[in-house]
Amino acid sequence: ELALNTERATSLLGYSNLAHLEKVMYGGFFADYFAVDIKTGKQTPIINDYPFRPSLAPNGQFAAYFDNNQVQLKNLGNNKVSVLSKAINATFADDKHDYPSKQPGYGFAGWLNDSSEILVYSKYDIWSFNVNTKQAKRLTNGKQSNTQYRVITLDKSQVGFNSKDTLLLSAINLQSKQREVAKLNLTTLNVTKVLTGNKRFDVIKKAKNADKYLFTEQTYQQFPDIYQTDFSFNKPQKVTNLNPQVNNFAWGQEPELISYKGFDGEDLQGVLIKPAGYKKGDKVPVVVYFYRYMSQRMYDFPKMELNHRPNFPMFTSNGYAIFLPDIRFEIGHPGKSSTQTMINATQKLIDLGIADANKIGLQGHSWAGYQSAFMITETDMFKAVVSGAPVSNMTSAYNGIRLKSGLARQFQYETGQSRIGKSLFEAPELYIENSPVFFADKVNTPILIMFGDKDDAVPWHEGVQYYLALRRAGKDATFLQYEGEPHHLKQFPNQVDFSVRMMQYFDHYLKGKPAAKWMNEGEAFVEE
Repeated sequence: ELALNTERATSLLGYSNLAHLEKVMYGGFFADYFAVDIKTGKQTPIINDYPFRPSLAPNGQFAAYFDNNQVQLKNLGNNKVSVLSKAINATFADDKHDYPSKQPGYGFAGWLNDSSEILVYSKYDIWSFNVNTKQAKRLTNGKQSNTQYRVITLDKSQVGFNSKDTLLLSAINLQSKQREVAKLNLTTLNVTKVLTGNKRFDVIKKAKNADKYLFTEQTYQQFPDIYQTDFSFNKPQKVTNLNPQVNNFAWGQEPELISYKGFDGEDLQGVLIKPAGYKKGDKVPVVVYFYRYMSQRMYDFPKMELNHRPNFPMFTSNGYAIFLPDIRFEIGHPGKSSTQTMINATQKLIDLGIADANKIGLQGHSWAGYQSAFMITETDMFKAVVSGAPVSNMTSAYNGIRLKSGLARQFQYETGQSRIGKSLFEAPELYIENSPVFFADKVNTPILIMFGDKDDAVPWHEGVQYYLALRRAGKDATFLQYEGEPHHLKQFPNQVDFSVRMMQYFDHYLKGKPAAKWMNEGEAFVEE
C-alpha cells in the first residue's frame, strides 16, 4: 500500500504487511517500508519487520525512523544508517511506554522542503537534524519549564517547511496540564505564546486561501466555542455561543490536580472535580473514573453525552465528586500494579479529608472494566463498582477473536494492552494471577457488570463468567445485558437506561438511598 499525497513530487512512502500477517495474531502490527519512485515505480527498502511508520524526505533520498531507542537516518542512495540522537542529552524514547513491546519514539514533525533537515520530537522539545552534517539544533526550550512543544499541522497534504517559515505549536505544560498555542520562527528560533491562560486552546482549521484561523478555548465550565483570528492572534473574534445553558446548572467546582505515587513510587496526578456547593472540610461521596492517563483532561469541557461512562456534571450536580487518576502498569502484573496505584490515588483523597472513606465508588469500561473487576479481588476500599465489558478470564480471552476486526486476541496479551508479555503456554500462572474470575471468592464489594451481547471487542461471555463465579461464591453481583449492542452502547435509549441505572446503583451503595426495583428483582432472560 501507498501513503498517497498528490503534493509529493518525487516519491511516496509504501509499505507491505504480507510477510507479517501471521505475526499480527500474537506479536502486533509489523510491515516492510520502502520508498516508491513516482515516475518509475522503483521500490527502495527503508526498514523491514517494523512496527512504526518511518518519515520519508520530500526528495525521497532519506528516511528517518526510531530504532534501538535512537533516532536513525537512512541514506537511501547508499543504504548507510546514521544514529542522530545518540549524543543528545534529551529523551527521544517514549518514557510512558509500559507495554511488552518495542519502545516507540516521540515522532517526527516533518522535513524542510529541500530535505536538508528533519524536525524530530523529544519528550519536551523539537530538534532539527542536518542530514549531511548530522548536527543537531534544539528549536524550543520546553524542558526547563516542563512544557512539551509539538507542531500544529492543519494541512495534512503539506510535504515540508520552508526554512523561513513561522510554525504554529501546541504547548502543553506536563505539570499544570495547560494547553497553549505558540509560534516558532525557524529563522530566529524565537518562540512566542499567542494563546495562553488556565485553559485549553486548540487551533482547528485554516482557511484555504485566506489568513484566517479557527481555534477553540475551553475549561471544565467553559464550552469550547469557536473563535476566528488571523495569524497574529492579536484580535480574536468569538464566532459561536453554543452552550449558554451551562450557566443554569450546578456544574461542579473548578477541577484541581491531586498528586500521589504509582505502584513503583512514580509521581502521578489525577483530576478532582468537587461537587457544586462543596465547602471546605466536607467529606463527600466520590466516583472514580479511569482508564490509563486521565490528568490531561484537567481543562477539558465535559462532553454532554450519555454512554458507557459517567456523565461528570450529572454526578457533580448531585453531590458527588469525580476523580480521574492516572494509572501505571507493571508488565506481567497489570492487575496488581494498577490496583496498588489506584489505592494510592484514592487514599490521597481520604487523607486530604475530601473523600468519605465509606462512600467511594469505581467505574471503568473495557480495559478499565477489567481493572475495576480485578481491583475488588485485592481491596475492599470501594463500596460499589460498575464494570463495563471486562475481561474476567485471560486464559479464555487469550484464544478469542475480536469480532469487529477478525483479529485473534493473543497479541493483546503478549505485546499489547493486557501487558502479560508472554504466551499462555509460557506463563499460564501470569494469566491466572491477572484473571479476576479465579478470585471471585475474595470479593466483598457489590459489582454491577454491563455488557452488550454483540460486543465486537471483548467476548461478552467474559462478563457472564465473572457474574456466575461471583454468584456461586455468594457475592453481591448484578449483570446488565444490552441486546444487540456492541462494545460501546450505540442506541440512545440504552445509553439513557445505563446512565440512570449507574446513578441509581451508586446512590444506593454510596448514599444509602433505597435500592431501585431492578436491583432487587432483576429480569428473567427473554428467549427469542
